[in-house]
Amino acid sequence: MKINRLELATRDLSAQRHFYGDVLGLQVRLFPEMLEVQAGSTKILFKQTESDFDGAYHFAFNIPENQIQAAKEWLFGKVELLYDENRLDVFDFSNWNAHSIYFKDAAGNILEFIARHDLKNSIEGKFDSAQILSVSEIGLPSENVIFLARHICERLGLSVFHGEPGETFTPVGDDDGLFILPIKDRIWYPNTGVPAKLLPIKVNVEASGQAWELHGVPYEIISPDPSTF
Repeated sequence: MKINRLELATRDLSAQRHFYGDVLGLQVRLFPEMLEVQAGSTKILFKQTESDFDGAYHFAFNIPENQIQAAKEWLFGKVELLYDENRLDVFDFSNWNAHSIYFKDAAGNILEFIARHDLKNSIEGKFDSAQILSVSEIGLPSENVIFLARHICERLGLSVFHGEPGETFTPVGDDDGLFILPIKDRIWYPNTGVPAKLLPIKVNVEASGQAWELHGVPYEIISPDPSTF
């Protein structure tokens, strides 16, 4: 699955423009009610929302599979990495054959750089923003994880990723693109203290040779005109 576009809510477009443009060095365009961020092959649109908006999204960026340490060094001084209870800041997901690091953006969203070794996309040289390849995960909390996982799998022709569906957490998709499905209020990894909330969202993906749009909440899946991507 390929995640082509995300539409997310945020309270402060200017702060997000600074973070994604100046800190991460991505191409950005600021409009009166929206910020457009180009993250590799994925476009992220932050839409202006009310000042009392409360909540944080989780999404991950694929980076070259051999660049996790280089990415950590590149982020040093730019952001504060997130730790687990053992003070680890690089996470070895052996069952996914991947390594990750986590940090927050200006709005408190939980971001992740993930190096997926099964993709065999290694490159040589130093890490910079050009090695942010795409958004490869987006979190979709719900009150019934197994129902949502089955619905997405049946509609989009996807499978649960590396395992069986669980009542509190299920990933759906593949190394190129995953829906991360936690139960509502589950704390986002790693040890962030931030609960997974039901937030306004729109996700455009390509799966099973077709364009799809998921939006909600509650989540609705439609097949849009691909020219709108």
